[in-house]
Parts: sequence; structure tokens; C-alpha cells
Amino acid sequence: MIGQDYPDAPWSDQDGILPGANDSRDELLPPEPPQGLSTRPHLRERLLTLSDLATMHGVEPLVDGLLYRDTLAQLSGPPGSYKSFVTLGISCAVASGQNWEGHHVPKAGTVVYVAAEGASGLLVRILAWCELTGVDPRELEKRLFVLPAPIQLGNVVDVSDAVDLVSEVDAELLVLDTRARCTIGLEENSATEQGRAISNLERIQQAAGCTVLVVHHSPKNGAGGRGSSAWDGQVWSDLRLTGGDGVVKIHCEKHKDAPDGCEHHYRLVPHTVSESRMQGATETQRKSLVVVQRDPLDNSPADRPTTRTVLDVLRTCAGHEGLSRSEIRDLAMERGVSKSSAYEAINDLVNRGALRNIGSDARPKYVLAPAFMEGS
Repeated sequence: MIGQDYPDAPWSDQDGILPGANDSRDELLPPEPPQGLSTRPHLRERLLTLSDLATMHGVEPLVDGLLYRDTLAQLSGPPGSYKSFVTLGISCAVASGQNWEGHHVPKAGTVVYVAAEGASGLLVRILAWCELTGVDPRELEKRLFVLPAPIQLGNVVDVSDAVDLVSEVDAELLVLDTRARCTIGLEENSATEQGRAISNLERIQQAAGCTVLVVHHSPKNGAGGRGSSAWDGQVWSDLRLTGGDGVVKIHCEKHKDAPDGCEHHYRLVPHTVSESRMQGATETQRKSLVVVQRDPLDNSPADRPTTRTVLDVLRTCAGHEGLSRSEIRDLAMERGVSKSSAYEAINDLVNRGALRNIGSDARPKYVLAPAFMEGS
């Protein structure tokens, strides 16, 4: 504020010379700003020496290999590629402190999930994740918050409210699902207008030192996020997702200061939430999908959707008592597998050592072999 005049301030007269001061204006010290008026530190005060740099901590993982603390990340993919299932699973893992499908989560933290397209259907997805993962939903009660409305990044009031929100709950992760719904009124192909959205989002991020993950659509014929490339250049982590037919792949296009270029493979397991957790809901309303790490068999040329379904049956229903061939067949048929295909898959899995008989030769009961239980 050097050179700023405050004519009504008590230390200044109308001539701009303080009583008793030297007549030369060049020798006047700059006036102190009024109390409560903040000033930006001079650039000289922000210079860092090598010793200062040595005291700075490197980036720390939030979800190892995918997300890092206090950074801006974007997950982009085509419509219908299970983006929301992935981000919701990650959010639940961070809120509970559980590792997520092969990715280490060092500690639990508060998550704010902005369901900009509406919160309908989120409860069943969260409860399905909890049941399949063995997490009591009560563990998420004070650490996973859903905002059923977009934060408009071009709106001053929304941005200010978001700054207050992430600060008050001490958020570790803020998810915007989707970016398009949070940038209404901003031209998607304009680097200037999208740059304004990025700047406002960084302001929200800095308020709590949280990780921000934006979910965005990719173009019909191309990779990366749709619209201006300003986001691709600005984000710390650029995650690109492809998915369909119950299978998902995330390619880490970029991490600024962490290994990238890697790919991670997942699939979706159907799960019906127990009636006791959703009293009054129909069976259809209790059905959902949960993202899990892919099995070793998924990389085999012999793998088929029917085989994955049978594996899912064993994983979710066998328990400690195991299942007979007919029980496996019936459960697989309930999930859309034909009778002959179910038996074919069972025989294939037995021959490859994926199923272990814990019954007798006359009355076999099968469970998954330990090598094939990963992702359960």
C-alpha cells in the first residue's frame, strides 16, 4: 500500500506532511495502513533460499498412486464409464482410512463430496461399499459429507461459502462431480474463463490445504478432459479413465512430482444391500455396484464375464461354509448367467485351482483359493 493516501486518517493533515516531519517528502516513511486493512506481502518477503527449500516437505499420498495431499487433480472419462462409482469408492476409503483396491490410504480424513448432479442413489452405493468392505457405516457419519448441489466456480458467493465450508470441516478431500455442473455460465472452451474457475478452485483448496478432485467428461473422440486444455496443464494429477462392461482402467497421464504413466485395473461387483440397512426399500432399490481391484484371472485369455460372475458369487456368498456346485449355479443364474455357462465356468475355475473344496469328494463345497481372494 505504499503511496496510498488516507486523508481522513488521524496521522495525516490535508497537506500530506505529518507535524514535525522533515519538509522533504522523500524522507517520509510510508504510512501504516488502518487497522484491519490487509496488505499483500512484498515479493522480497516471499523469496526462498536453498536452506528454506530443504525444510519443505515433499508431497504426501492421500491415495497412493492416484491422489496426493493438497493438490488439484482431474479424473476424466467418457459417459457411462463408472467415474462416479470410482470417486465414491475413493471417498469412502479416505473417510474411513481403509486402503482402496491396492492403493494405500495412510490415514482417515474428512471428505466433502459435491454431488452436483444430485444425491439420489448415493446412499445405496455407499452402503454397498461398506458391506463389501466390512466397514460400519457409522464410521463415515462424521467424516463423509455430501453436498447435493454444485459449487459454481464462477460465482463469488459460492466460492466464498466453499472456502468457509472446507475450512470448518477441515476437509482432506473435496470432490466435484461433475466439473461441467460446477462451471455453468463459464465457456468450456475458453482458457480465460476456465482459468478463472481454476483460480477460484485453488483458493478453496488453499483454505483447508485439501486435495481437490474434479470429475469431468472426455471428448467423444479423444483423451483428456473435454474443452479447454487449461485444466490439463494446471492440475497436479491428470487421471484418465476408460470403462465399460464391468471393467475400469485408470491411466495416470501425469503426476507433477510422483511416478506417472502407470495403469490401474478394476472391475465392478454387483451387490445387494441387506434389508436391515435399507428398511422399506425394494430389492431393486438395494442393488448397486462396487469397484474392486481386478483378479489375477482377469488378465487370462480364458477370462469371460461369466467367470467373473462366478468369482463374485464365491467372494460374496461362500462364507466359511462354502457353496456346492448347484448353489453356485443358482446364484450365478440369478445374476443373468445361463445354466450351461455357469457349470462351464465352475469347471474351468476348479481345473485352474481357483476354487478349493472344503467339503468331501462326494459332497464338495467350494471357497475361493487364497491366491484369488484379493479384492474381496
